[in-house]
Amino acid sequence: MSNNDSTQNEKARSVLKDILKDTDVVMLTTISEDGNIVSRPMQTQEVEFDEDLWFVTRKDTTKYKEISANPNVNVTVVGDSYASISGKAVFVDDIERKKEFWNKIYEKMFDVSYDDPMLILIKVEADKAEYWETGNTTKSVANFFKKAVGNKDSVKPGENSNETVDL
Repeated sequence: MSNNDSTQNEKARSVLKDILKDTDVVMLTTISEDGNIVSRPMQTQEVEFDEDLWFVTRKDTTKYKEISANPNVNVTVVGDSYASISGKAVFVDDIERKKEFWNKIYEKMFDVSYDDPMLILIKVEADKAEYWETGNTTKSVANFFKKAVGNKDSVKPGENSNETVDL
């Protein structure tokens, strides 16, 4: 990777972190036993994205079985901007990490305490991400003015206005 590519990738990682920092709920996509693609909302656990995403679940769920059979997953972020993050999911049974993520809502939602052996963490080790900064007003306005004055660097209809990041 050239120095320019490295700098561009670091900038893209920074934008992806910004998109994720205010995201509380994402869609986690797995592959079912019969090969169907299944998505469900999941509460995010880490505010600072370090290329891993964390989730809390129970061992007796369908998603646990699906990840056990096929750890390839995707996480979709929808908000002011959008992101699609692909990677491998692994289960982590770390009592201190569970305690760190725990809150009283989970106790009611999962019907267990953080130290219950049925509770497990899902760690998504991200490989690649793609994002769309549609909620970035400054960027949208700048692109509009580029188009208005005939700047060839503006995004044309039908072209991608997104970035891909290798993680």
